Formats: sequence, structure tokens, C-alpha cells
Amino acid sequence: MADVRIREAAVSMRVVDGESLLTPVLLERIVDAVQAALAAQQEAAQARRRDTRLSGGGACGCSGGSDGEGGR
Repeated sequence: MADVRIREAAVSMRVVDGESLLTPVLLERIVDAVQAALAAQQEAAQARRRDTRLSGGGACGCSGGSDGEGGR
């Protein structure tokens, strides 16, 4: 292994705002991805409500009431 010593270094630094690293194109892609995720969540919630909803007058002959009598 070689022993390397640096006595002098010339460095150029540029300070940037972290938010400026998002180009308009990248920001648009992020927004599109978030909107798609929200739409998927809403569709899943609607499907869940649809799948768990009690309907009146179904094939079982019940009205879906909460009186325990099944509407008879």
C-alpha cells in the first residue's frame, strides 16, 4: 500500500438550495405519481365500501334492517 500525502488542494465548491435540485420535469413526475397513488387509494376505498355494503331485498329475502328480524 502506498503512502500518499497531499500538501495542497484546490477545491471548487458550489452551494445550492436543496429544493432547486428538483427540475420542473422531475417535479411533474412526482406530482403525477402522487396523484396516481391517491386515485388508487380512493378506488380501493370505494371497492371496499361496495363489497361490504348490505343491500336490502337481496336473494336471502332480508331487508338489511337492524331489527334482527330480517325484514320478515
